[in-house]
Amino acid sequence: MGYRIQYTDRDGALSAVVSGKSSLAAAGCIARDIAAQAARQSLDRVLVDLRWLEDRVGTLRALRALHGLRVAVLDLGENDPHYAFSEDAELRYFAHAGAAIRWLRADGSTDPESPRGDRKVPTPSGAPFRASLAIYGG
Repeated sequence: MGYRIQYTDRDGALSAVVSGKSSLAAAGCIARDIAAQAARQSLDRVLVDLRWLEDRVGTLRALRALHGLRVAVLDLGENDPHYAFSEDAELRYFAHAGAAIRWLRADGSTDPESPRGDRKVPTPSGAPFRASLAIYGG
């Protein structure tokens, strides 16, 4: 199985939802596809949703190579260790789309006291789960 990218315009930013399965070879293709779509739509702000992507091998490094674009990455909390020490002024990681869109709309100035997106330190194992769990089924 390969990957699929679904594009939409979201508040003046390109939203790219990546699903399927990635590989090291596909990671560069994903980043190039997103950059090409942003260029076609003349957008310099991109929201990349990786929550539906399996095997992120190389994807994070490839997204860091999207020069000239302001990139907000949405991902699951279980992947926080992959993002440690890897944010810069034009690429941030978020758990919530609203926070990501607000950051993309900002003028680009950053608060030196807050170098990260809305990601917090991962919850240690054994810590109580903070969200209610709903189980659906028949």
